[in-house]
Amino acid sequence: MTTMQQTTPDLEKRAELREDFEYFDANEDGRMQFDEFVHFLNGIDAEMSAADCRVGFTEIDTNRDGLIEFEEFMDWWGSV
Repeated sequence: MTTMQQTTPDLEKRAELREDFEYFDANEDGRMQFDEFVHFLNGIDAEMSAADCRVGFTEIDTNRDGLIEFEEFMDWWGSV
């Protein structure tokens, strides 16, 4: 198995991630804002301080536009 295959979720997992992402994208703009990200973390019972949530959000937002796009979310989820 190649590295690309190991790090890329299969189509079923990608569809599940897309569904989760869209569920927490409350304003349905295709991007997750900070408050939507916090809601997501609460939804998966992640116990994080506000500061840790901000750090996590900033780390996931790799293009630094202040929003998390699906591809950023998918890349992050594949690394946890």
